[in-house]
Amino acid sequence: MDGMPPDRRPRGLRGPGRPPGRRPGRAVAIRRSDAPAGWPTSATPGSEIDPPKPRPTPEMAMSWTPYVGDRYLSWHEIAGWCHALAKAHPDLVTLDRIGTTRHGNGLLLLTIATGRGRRSVADRSAFWLDGGTHAAEWAGVMSALYTVSRWVEGLVEGDPSLTDWFSRHAAFVLPCMSPDGYQAMHDGAPFLRSTLRPPRPGQLRVGLEPRDIDGDGEVRWMRWRHPAGPYVEDETLPLYMRNRRVDDDPSRAFFVASEGEFLEWDGHRWIAAPLRHGLDLNRNFPGHWAPFSMFGMDGGDIPLSEPESRAVVDALRARPGIAAAVTNHTYTGALLTQPYRDPSPLSDQDIALMEILGQDAVRGTGYRCIRVHPDFVYDPSKPIVGVWADTLSTVFGIPGYTLELWDPFAAAGFTNDDPATFFRLPTDDQLRPLFAHFTGPGAADDAVRPWRPFQHPQLGPVEIGGLDYLRTVRNPPTALLATECARSHTVADRIRMALPDLAVRVVEKRLPGGLRSVEAIAENLGFLSTGGLPYAEQRNLVSTVQLRLEPHAGARIVAGEAAVDLGHIDGWGAMRIAGSRHPLYPNLPARGHRRAVRWVVEGDGPVTVHWTGARAGNGATTSVPSMPADPSSGAG
Repeated sequence: MDGMPPDRRPRGLRGPGRPPGRRPGRAVAIRRSDAPAGWPTSATPGSEIDPPKPRPTPEMAMSWTPYVGDRYLSWHEIAGWCHALAKAHPDLVTLDRIGTTRHGNGLLLLTIATGRGRRSVADRSAFWLDGGTHAAEWAGVMSALYTVSRWVEGLVEGDPSLTDWFSRHAAFVLPCMSPDGYQAMHDGAPFLRSTLRPPRPGQLRVGLEPRDIDGDGEVRWMRWRHPAGPYVEDETLPLYMRNRRVDDDPSRAFFVASEGEFLEWDGHRWIAAPLRHGLDLNRNFPGHWAPFSMFGMDGGDIPLSEPESRAVVDALRARPGIAAAVTNHTYTGALLTQPYRDPSPLSDQDIALMEILGQDAVRGTGYRCIRVHPDFVYDPSKPIVGVWADTLSTVFGIPGYTLELWDPFAAAGFTNDDPATFFRLPTDDQLRPLFAHFTGPGAADDAVRPWRPFQHPQLGPVEIGGLDYLRTVRNPPTALLATECARSHTVADRIRMALPDLAVRVVEKRLPGGLRSVEAIAENLGFLSTGGLPYAEQRNLVSTVQLRLEPHAGARIVAGEAAVDLGHIDGWGAMRIAGSRHPLYPNLPARGHRRAVRWVVEGDGPVTVHWTGARAGNGATTSVPSMPADPSSGAG
């Protein structure tokens, strides 16, 4: 999610998965001749981020154990975990590298399905889940691993519901979309939004650059007194630097910023440098892409300019059975749904269908289902552009949701009814409870750091300290991570269950004269239609359901076209927005969940009905006459 501006977001450099007491070293340059085997020999020019550590290979993989939400893993641990899972359960899970980042990390996609020998994954309706679009949103990545673990454990234990579903469907899970940025933050980089895209050519970078200056392995806040400062220390919460009021004593005023040093320091100007890695990957997708700038971030020069976004879209297009998707983010504790703008290209039916499914998915979890427009935008007159979930729905016609894990407001004991305004213009009434909760009794050991004096090389006396934003507000404290993973798993798992579920059965009847009737009945038992959203059907974004009868030796079609187009077949969710929406006034739908086709066939040879079900997958069923022809019928 789009939280506070990056220059207000300090973070602890010690990655959450790193044992206490161990601190990362300071940045050092790695010469090509010095690089150990397996290390990249240089970072992206201009990035000034430590080169990634050795990339995991299948040989480096750990033995697989289910992830239970007990800690935050580094990217290298995640990659090893994925390799180990695919090795431990090759009958259930495959691992593909769908792309490569600027720093050589693989974009790893897990495919979960059973019975591959009976039905190819390519012929199935499928669910998509991802996390880590934003490098700081660790809980979304951990949630994806947790969900995979729950599914695999259930399949290994023979859970009948999961076993049945995964024998007919598949799930694709991309745990981390921005592994470069994710790992950089675990290795000690200051806050960054998504990837390690270097500064744009010609960008002049002058001003404060966040970095660890006191050598303790953390980037927190620093403050220094000055009568022009816009902050003062709160009277009751010393770690809370509240906004200055006009009647505050100027002697109490401070400047507050991320710990760091000034680039091109002239000894006078206290300004922020442009972000070194300013790309927001969740503004680089083709859905309503437009040039974007907010909080010093941009959406790329053109849509899909980044290797990560391009790889994800290409992977989706290569898997046409994907019919629903969830992308994990933090924070707010909400499932975001359409519309993203007014007017929306989606119909009222599309929006209602997604909202009904979303409300079902969050039931009992504590999450809310929120429309992005007008309830989750900074400015309703300026729609959000280039978002992955919006691309799923408005470019591909797939119900795509953003799940904003973790509600720090609820943890602090209050409800934030207007989260979008909070990210832009928070009030003391909202901020004070957050600080009181996360810095008070019971706070995590390293969540807070009291202000301590430091001699800044440029500013002179300053104080460094503050709240660890990433493991309090942005992500849940480690002690609460498992609970959050379980809640978010419930949401993703319910949306998985909404996929179209198309089955075709064949019924034969004997007719006089050596003929037989072959009837194929196509029935969708899923929530979603075979096209996904009505929008996909209206824009011809997805093929229709088609049946084709193939007679084998000893059989010949004598009536009926061999290939028949059935159009799309509704799921029962369509009835929630039409005839059966109101329990007091029940009715039947206009289109329905079932179609039938009849052929007349001569002879006793077998016949096969082939079907392509759009986002419901593909299949075939062969029918052999149950009894020989009646000699008295005159056949032969």
